[in-house]
Amino acid sequence: MSLDISAMRSKIVRAVVSEIRTFQKLSALKSLHGCTDDLLALQAKVESLSKEICRLNAKCDDLESRSRRKNIRIVGIPEGETLTLTTSSVSELLKEAFVLDKPPLVDHAHCTLAPKPKSGDPPRPYYGNCVAILRKARRQQRITVSNMKLLVFPDFTAKVARARAAFNEIRTQLRAMEGIQHSLPGTA
Repeated sequence: MSLDISAMRSKIVRAVVSEIRTFQKLSALKSLHGCTDDLLALQAKVESLSKEICRLNAKCDDLESRSRRKNIRIVGIPEGETLTLTTSSVSELLKEAFVLDKPPLVDHAHCTLAPKPKSGDPPRPYYGNCVAILRKARRQQRITVSNMKLLVFPDFTAKVARARAAFNEIRTQLRAMEGIQHSLPGTA
């Protein structure tokens, strides 16, 4: 009889151990299921935040483009003690370059934030705010003042400049064709 009890006891112990292992496996699966739910929620959040970042980047680009809309970029003004670049001096330089009756109103003028170029390097571009100057610069194209060859461009953001540069080859072909007028919008 003690043999039967002992066999019965070991059988019960094996059954209990088996049940404990099954319970542990189910607990682990339940825990993994919770992790999967958390992972799906995090993926949805990341996707939502990515869309928000794209929307904010587009808004930031638009605001920067709008703030530069009436600005010009002047390249070719050498740096040194002979020419101080204040709004009045840039205004006088533009008056002389484009043979204007009166100096244009320049709200502000500044260099790019690049370091001062070394001797022999091309000068940094200067920025000013003037719409009529752009029209005259497009007509005149080659601008020379006091032995300075100036180039005047609209002040586009880097993203807009790259997008416009993608059309350079096509614009060259269109210019070569007689009777075809073309233009690009400022934001393209």
